[in-house]
Amino acid sequence: MGTRQPAARKRGVRLVSHNTEVSTEGITCPAVSPRLTEWVPELLDKLRPQTEQIIREHATTDPWRTSSQLLAKILPAWQNTDTQWTDDVAEAVAYTRAITTLALTYGDEPISTRSPYHQQRHADLTDTVTSIGTGRGPVNADLGALAKGPVALHRELDTQPTVLTLLLDGDAWTSLTDRRTGVRALAAIAVLADGFDVRLVASPRVQRHLSKRYPDWTECQIDLTASRDRSPHTDHTQTTEAAWEAIHDLDTEPGKRRLLGNLNHEHARSYRDLVTDHAVDVADGTISRYVLDLEDRELVTIDRRGQHNTVQLTELGERAVQQCLDHTDDLVHPDQRRLDECLTGTPQQSTSTVSPRRAGGETPTPDEWVAATGDPDADADYVQWLTGPVNAPTDLHERFSTVAHDDAITLVDDHLHSFDDGRVAYLSHTNDDTHVVLQWGGPLATLGRLAGALLSEKALSKVLTPSRLGQEFEAIDDDTQAYPVDRILRRGRQVGWYSDTETTYGAWRERITTVRDRLLAKVAELTDSDDTAARTNLFKDLHGLIASATQLYHAAGIDLTTTIRLPDTNALARNPTQLQKLCTFLAKTVPKQSVYGIHAGYRMLFEDRAAKLRRRLPYEVAPDTQLDLTMSWVLAGPTVTDLGEQITTALTRELSDVREAIADGTEHAPPLKIPVVDGTTYPAIRRVIENIAMTHDVQWTPRERQRLVRLCLRSFGPADTHRACPYDVVESLLGALNESPTPTPADVERAAATLSPTRFRPDLTPTATKLYATLLRATQPCGRAELINQSGISASSYDRRISAVSELERVTPVHVDGHRRWTTTDTTTAGTTHPTPLLAHRQTTSTERVSSHTSTWASQQSAHAWTALFTPPPMHKDTSRPMKTDSTAPDHQSPPTGTHQPTTIHRTETPPLHSKQGGETQ
Repeated sequence: MGTRQPAARKRGVRLVSHNTEVSTEGITCPAVSPRLTEWVPELLDKLRPQTEQIIREHATTDPWRTSSQLLAKILPAWQNTDTQWTDDVAEAVAYTRAITTLALTYGDEPISTRSPYHQQRHADLTDTVTSIGTGRGPVNADLGALAKGPVALHRELDTQPTVLTLLLDGDAWTSLTDRRTGVRALAAIAVLADGFDVRLVASPRVQRHLSKRYPDWTECQIDLTASRDRSPHTDHTQTTEAAWEAIHDLDTEPGKRRLLGNLNHEHARSYRDLVTDHAVDVADGTISRYVLDLEDRELVTIDRRGQHNTVQLTELGERAVQQCLDHTDDLVHPDQRRLDECLTGTPQQSTSTVSPRRAGGETPTPDEWVAATGDPDADADYVQWLTGPVNAPTDLHERFSTVAHDDAITLVDDHLHSFDDGRVAYLSHTNDDTHVVLQWGGPLATLGRLAGALLSEKALSKVLTPSRLGQEFEAIDDDTQAYPVDRILRRGRQVGWYSDTETTYGAWRERITTVRDRLLAKVAELTDSDDTAARTNLFKDLHGLIASATQLYHAAGIDLTTTIRLPDTNALARNPTQLQKLCTFLAKTVPKQSVYGIHAGYRMLFEDRAAKLRRRLPYEVAPDTQLDLTMSWVLAGPTVTDLGEQITTALTRELSDVREAIADGTEHAPPLKIPVVDGTTYPAIRRVIENIAMTHDVQWTPRERQRLVRLCLRSFGPADTHRACPYDVVESLLGALNESPTPTPADVERAAATLSPTRFRPDLTPTATKLYATLLRATQPCGRAELINQSGISASSYDRRISAVSELERVTPVHVDGHRRWTTTDTTTAGTTHPTPLLAHRQTTSTERVSSHTSTWASQQSAHAWTALFTPPPMHKDTSRPMKTDSTAPDHQSPPTGTHQPTTIHRTETPPLHSKQGGETQ
């Protein structure tokens, strides 16, 4: 490759590769990892000399006045006494003061020649300059400080944008398990691009990883996911008539319609994945011919640049699928579709689900939608997509996945509807996150449903695909190349039913589906059987099948979560036998879904069969490490949190029963830690809000987040319980985000008012809830007649409940034309109006990771540490600005936390008791 020529500078993000003419000039930052604190300080330190030089060129007076002039340019409102500083403004001010002092006071001679006082001051100022925006700056501000500090300064003063070349650390990005860390790093790169010419250097492997895991960012910033071969004729001006014209003659070619219906406008699919997709059902030699025909019709575009061709819908193709194909991929004229949608709203959850239409055309709630499974004995599937048709409730995947804590069992109190048919399981997959939703039906039936979902034709066609695993599973190599892939799978991850004849994807898939069908047939046969020996063997086989599946999901980089719904938790709790079965199911099943690097965790800790132990790959245990779960778990149902003690006890007993060599200390292994987390408490609700804020890039202040937590606890939990259903929290936040990119707490409560009266404000009577919800949704003050009509209550109910509603904090009486009416105000909640300060707490402990084998059913307040205090010089000191409370911790009136803290399970000195010696394992 020849020397690249310098490219014209422009602000933004550009990719540097052998296919581009962009050079790697300017300030270079090597080994850029997903962790901001590992490279942003280094980058700012390298940028500092240039920043100081620019300041010296613009300086006209002393450092203090010069910095004030600069702040007037980059932060015009910084001296507005009517507006209190946010953390990012305070840190940007600190940065500007510090960098100006470094440029004008310490720029002439080496700092080593200065007095100790000035050496220390220089070091402190440098730390301020290099830590801004990383969360470790003067007031722990986030990326907003980076944008308002160095980025704004260079954007304002640079006559030509400075080039920043970032060399991505491939191993660090591809091995990252916490996607949120990567999202924050990519957000930082986007912030830098607002003031600099940012050039990314990434290998093709890293580019593919970024495209798959962060598709929105890569498409927006560097166009990795958008095809460069897109037809120039397919733009937003395409009409439905043009789509019908392109597709109307496919009435006799169902294969092409199925192929078209299983493509996507956002993400490309490879030919080899389409061949193995059971929903497409087109022969290998026919795929390419069909795709070429669809390309000629300008319905798809083909990317021929990689090793394997990929295809995705054009905008014309997307319109054709949405407007001209029904849910069975049959042709339907757009006019007929519009007529059908006006007259009938099909409520089925997936293309194979049939459910009765709700009376009156009312929109079903998300839980009612999920419960309407249809009848598998008719034409519904046993495994259905959680999200499918266009009329399905939106954000169902996010609703279920947001509440789950990683590597834990999360308990969620939720009054849910029972499935129409409990045999149905739901599957949902987005990018690198897969979720299974099923209903508890006893240990054996639940294991069968879980295995059937994880290895269903849907999962194998859309999730565990050849492109994700590799034709010979080469895509799951750990990059160390210490062992061949087949040895990693067979002797490391202990994947079963993977012999020397099944090392290719096609052979393995054929074998694993045969095993799946055989075991599911036995589940139907033995669920109510009293044949203990046969049931025990079936439990073992199903555990092995599920563990093999979750190891493959984990090896492919897929975050996996299972939600088990228990509609009648009270009846379960009253029946000691049934409750014991549930606890034993969790104690026996969850630990088997564990991993340590490339090693199956169960075989490291619990396996005692000599033949199995001899077939393990060697391993070393690093200090302060632990086993991870390949699948997180959520249990949802009324009062399910009351079962926490019993579940914890069962896990404690099971996890202490390790192999004898581990117990007596002759063999070392990392501990297995399975927290049991109450998902309804203050810290759990706060975590949900923070996850939503991060995912949707919502710029809530710490005070607003605290108000939101209190609002949710008040809105979705019984009075004086300090608990809330996180599903209602997610639904309300997402509903508010549909109306505003940064909704206020009042907006969130308005969205919450659309929920069922039994879910919103359960502390009120249903009639009072309807009145209050009507007021929240009203756009103007309402009188008695309007409230009765809009809330659907009787006049006598209004008269009984209006006094209780009028006492609510936000409800205010007003007079319009001499008549009293009611309205709601957006006033802040009393006791939560803490202004943003220059002083902040830094949280030093995490409520998401619990360092124990199992967690106790108790609460403990999080610990906090003070951070450095930045104070402006006396002549500009704002004495009216109070100090801030912790941005993440509860305030002075916060309820007790409910995240279950650790009790370490020590290794026993006696040989373990083996349930394998007799009886069932469940």
